[in-house]
Amino acid sequence: MVSYYAVPTTDDRRYGIDELADLAGVSRRTVRYYVQRGLLPAPLGLGRGKHYSTEHLERLIQVRDLQEGGVPLSEIIDEYSADDGGVAMRPMPEPRAPRQSTWTKVMLDDDVELLVRGRRLEPRSLQRLIEALHTVLKETDR
Repeated sequence: MVSYYAVPTTDDRRYGIDELADLAGVSRRTVRYYVQRGLLPAPLGLGRGKHYSTEHLERLIQVRDLQEGGVPLSEIIDEYSADDGGVAMRPMPEPRAPRQSTWTKVMLDDDVELLVRGRRLEPRSLQRLIEALHTVLKETDR
């Protein structure tokens, strides 16, 4: 199933940036960034009367879902930015299936963790890594 950006309808609900962000599960900063990057059309109205529509909300949720589905934001920006003001935008793809990978979390010091994906560290290599880290940390503590 392909999702499409909604063409403006007679629905005249209006959202302030706080309400829009809350409904979409993103931050105000994210909304502003998406507008800046062309993923979301600019708000309607001027000054204190600026507001967002249902179409803004739908698009914001689509972008969020794509990101959560593993599509990099740069790809979303390249392929689906609002170059026509957000009306009749190209279809949005379905989010990708989540990728699974094996991560090993290694505590190198009280406040330092190392995440290693897809490989197992041998005990000897791990010990050398810990010793090297302690050397570096001691140099920075001086």
